[in-house]
Amino acid sequence: MDEVQLKRPSPWKVKASEEFEKRAELKKEDLQTIREWMQSQSHLPQNVEDEMLLHFLQACYFDVNHTKNTIEFFYSYRTSMTEFFADWDPLSKETQEIVNNVLIAAPLPGNDEEGNKIIVCKLNDPNPAIFNYPICVKWLMITAQVAQWDMGIQDGYVIVYDAAGFSMSHLFKCTLGTIKNYINWGKNASPIRVLRLVFVNTSSVVKKTIALAKPFLSKELLGMMKFYTDTETYFSTLAKDTVPEDYGGTAAPILTLHRNHMKKIMEYQHDLIGEENMKSDETKRAGKSKKEVKQVEKSFKTLEID
Repeated sequence: MDEVQLKRPSPWKVKASEEFEKRAELKKEDLQTIREWMQSQSHLPQNVEDEMLLHFLQACYFDVNHTKNTIEFFYSYRTSMTEFFADWDPLSKETQEIVNNVLIAAPLPGNDEEGNKIIVCKLNDPNPAIFNYPICVKWLMITAQVAQWDMGIQDGYVIVYDAAGFSMSHLFKCTLGTIKNYINWGKNASPIRVLRLVFVNTSSVVKKTIALAKPFLSKELLGMMKFYTDTETYFSTLAKDTVPEDYGGTAAPILTLHRNHMKKIMEYQHDLIGEENMKSDETKRAGKSKKEVKQVEKSFKTLEID
């Protein structure tokens, strides 16, 4: 499988050479340092593209040591968090049921005034009986991965969660362990620079959700969160042609943007399936016995944010 991955056409629309030209903060010597370090880590994948490593550097504000730590978490979490990283085929039956009926998730056209890309997530059908939290998270991660491949490095990302229709019945279907894993991923392993988490149409259920997750939230993450009881307060700050018409703008409705983005994701089906193999191999972790490897795997599953 690794040999097949090495030979497959590159999914990156914006090449590393272009990223270096656009961003003076990206240094070829830093990329080389990261590459040499990865080669010394036998448990990490050895065929990670330069473009991906540059995304890590930018997400970590060009700090090489921070980048190494993030890469370590990224590929190790992909091994331990199977609820998010197994079966990345966007045409799988379970995934199709969610993205056709339950979830809306799509990047908005254009960027905000600070140059950030905005991704909106909301329920399409509020029926809690068909809600599947891990697959919703998985689709958001797939959406972010395709955005990286398709658009290259963005200055930053704003994730907007529209809580309309989200009820206590939905919350009861979100296990504490899965919520913690998603938070840990966002804090420790994100290859994109997420600057804000915006919640619109918030309610008492959202407050209870945040209270439940608070033991795992750092001050930094809490500081990134913005809450609005309506949609107008936030979306009125954006250019009209960036905002979907159902949020008061002139762009296509959010469901149309979602359907169009689904088509974009399907174009990357082969690449997404290949991503399932881009994870750590804990049996190869240097200096670890089999017993120690199991302890490492367990630690990643139970890790909490300080």
